[in-house]
Amino acid sequence: MQRILDLIEATLDADLSPAELAEKSGYSLWHFLHLFSQEVGMPLRRYRTRRRLAHAIWHMSQGMGATDAALRWGFDTHSGFFRAFRREYGMPPAAYLRLHPAAAPSVPVLKEEVYRMLTRERFREALAHWGGEYASLPLTPVIFPHGGQISDSAMYAGDDHVLKAYLDEQSCRLAVLLADALDAQGIPSARALPLPDGRCALPFPAGMWMTLCRRVPGAPMRSADLIRTPMESGLRIGAALARLHKAAEALGDAAGADDEPYSDHILNWALPRARDFLPEDFPADYAQQVEALRALPPVLIHRDPNPANLIDCGGETGFVDFDLSRRFTRVFDPCYTATAVLSEVFEHDDLPWQENWPVFCRALLTGYDQVSPLTAGEWQAVPALLLGNELLSIAAFADSSKYRHVFETNRRMLPWLLRHLPC
Repeated sequence: MQRILDLIEATLDADLSPAELAEKSGYSLWHFLHLFSQEVGMPLRRYRTRRRLAHAIWHMSQGMGATDAALRWGFDTHSGFFRAFRREYGMPPAAYLRLHPAAAPSVPVLKEEVYRMLTRERFREALAHWGGEYASLPLTPVIFPHGGQISDSAMYAGDDHVLKAYLDEQSCRLAVLLADALDAQGIPSARALPLPDGRCALPFPAGMWMTLCRRVPGAPMRSADLIRTPMESGLRIGAALARLHKAAEALGDAAGADDEPYSDHILNWALPRARDFLPEDFPADYAQQVEALRALPPVLIHRDPNPANLIDCGGETGFVDFDLSRRFTRVFDPCYTATAVLSEVFEHDDLPWQENWPVFCRALLTGYDQVSPLTAGEWQAVPALLLGNELLSIAAFADSSKYRHVFETNRRMLPWLLRHLPC
């Protein structure tokens, strides 16, 4: 099926018929269409329309007129393109581009599309279970502010709610508990709304679970803004992460979170896979540094505090998306935020990232330390964690089509980071 997706992408403007695609797949037309819907998560016609829309909006973001983009990507009229775009994205193309960047299209790779079965219709079907006023809320895509990628696992429901999917019951349950724990301490978070029968999550096909959460009031933070005010932003986020960890302590054993196998993952997988990309001055004792991480006490951490998951609520910092939460050393979270910000501003000539990022990184750690003092061992772990985040990104995305740009950015970042480690 991946070969067929590649062929569709290469011939979007040629409009190969379903019969021709079925012939190339080696199946009968009926069996091909059934298998396509099963494997990809939507009918062939819907999939091809979605891909054409992605290409058209990208070309519009690069300066092509709407009519030219519509005709270039197989829409007979501008009005037909307009209607199709609004059905898919919940708003007109011009409004979309005013609010969001457009991502450069890449060929979907089925093994990377873990949420591919979650079409708009599936989200609508799930939302109906909450009933009442919620069932009729309009659905619009969640779009990440950096890069313009559209979330595969969440959609906005109206203006004040988010419908969120999880791959398993444990991660869903932990996310609900964490949001409640943060809220109890006055930290803005996306609390789940109960279903009519009192449950906080809905079991869904393929073992997935869904929650309907209140949106955290505010906007996701942007790395470009953070890097312009590195001291203020770093202190603020570092302190917020420390408060998050303190709030999570209240869950105790009830959280049931898994330990993060970070050292094993680095030593047995990431380091060997990334070895060809290591610069000459990469630390010879790095493996020993990673081994030392095992001695640090684990706590429940966010695990993915990138700027899109940090919400600027005016005077407060809120948190969303606890999908990856695990038990690990608490200093991981500020280190992860630091490298996430660097990856989003790296090589942007319009931003003062080279001089400001080391300031931002040190301020993150200082802000954390002021609320919850770090031990000497935790301070010493910072370089190993910063470099480890790069190795994991390089190893994870080296063979990826969808996230090839992430691999390229982190591959170039690694030598720079080695020369500018903040401690």
